[in-house]
Amino acid sequence: MLGVVSISSAQINRVGVKSEWATNVDNSSISLYEYEKLVPREAFQSIDNPRFYNEESAQEEYSEEANVVVVAAGREFKAYPLDFLMFHQVINDRIGGMPIAITYCPLTDAVEVYERRFQYKGVQRELTLSPSGMIRKSNIILYDEQSESWWQQYNGKSYTGAFKGHELVKYPSLRITMGQYYENYKYGLVMKFNERDELLPYGKNPYYRYDNVLVEKPLYLNYMPSERLMPMERIVAVELLNDHVIYPLEDVQKRGVINDKPLDMYIAVFYDNASTSMLEGRDIKSNKKIGSVAVYSTFHDGQSLTFTKEGNLFKDEKTQSVWNFSGRCIEGEMKGQQLKMLNFSQNFSFPELDFYPNSLIYNINW
Repeated sequence: MLGVVSISSAQINRVGVKSEWATNVDNSSISLYEYEKLVPREAFQSIDNPRFYNEESAQEEYSEEANVVVVAAGREFKAYPLDFLMFHQVINDRIGGMPIAITYCPLTDAVEVYERRFQYKGVQRELTLSPSGMIRKSNIILYDEQSESWWQQYNGKSYTGAFKGHELVKYPSLRITMGQYYENYKYGLVMKFNERDELLPYGKNPYYRYDNVLVEKPLYLNYMPSERLMPMERIVAVELLNDHVIYPLEDVQKRGVINDKPLDMYIAVFYDNASTSMLEGRDIKSNKKIGSVAVYSTFHDGQSLTFTKEGNLFKDEKTQSVWNFSGRCIEGEMKGQQLKMLNFSQNFSFPELDFYPNSLIYNINW
């Protein structure tokens, strides 16, 4: 899907500003040379205000193995198939009345969900985000249709345009399978299959064998990445206040659950071996299992909880209550209670170490 980057002598032409953009490029905190235009801005079309199936209709259209992104607000649950995000990169929707954008960058394998509402000069603004066809640091650049400011997908920051210096608020989400979704979220909704573009090969991976830990340099990265971890190693990056902690996915897979206290905050990283890689072979449903991760605060109801994994469920040692992958207690003293999900991302290591170079890295021997 991605084209060849053309080189121009002028910054403004290099990213096609004169012909394609009304962006205020004079208001930029970085050099425009950091942006690379790979495809025209209309090459990827966002999905706006999608419609949804109930459980019965969704199960007729999607297999249990389909990878989805899940967001929740109270008792409202929505799932968005990653097959759609592979080719559309942005879905603009609402959850619990909050306007959100579900975004996906295949170069970093990062799913990030953002609130589209924020304060600007004392006025509440609501944005509609779309893919720009540009990248920076091998991560896609989004733009808002209101001002055409440019936003980094991985961290939600705008470096260029009217909203330069603003940062979108992240909204917690999960990457799981359709089967996991209906095990954990009864009465959840799923985006309708007929939102698809008939010309796009949903379910296929256009980045053949990109998911390879031995790759030394990610696609379109024009400098060598950090050596703290292998750049294509899979990680779980947890946001704690203003700091970030990295858990290598291999360590999470080995343990099934990690109980930790980074920066004096009690957390647990849950793992379930279900989701497949979006970026290995051509046929996504046949790709290797990479699994799903959820991260929760374990300081709950005035006490710190420690978890063990039993099958695809989790038991806290203090009350012996049983919790599912979505952080809801389904059996025992705390039945019906919900753990607080933290902001985290599950992706390759290089964008995390690039955008957050001071991230702490978990050692399994801590």
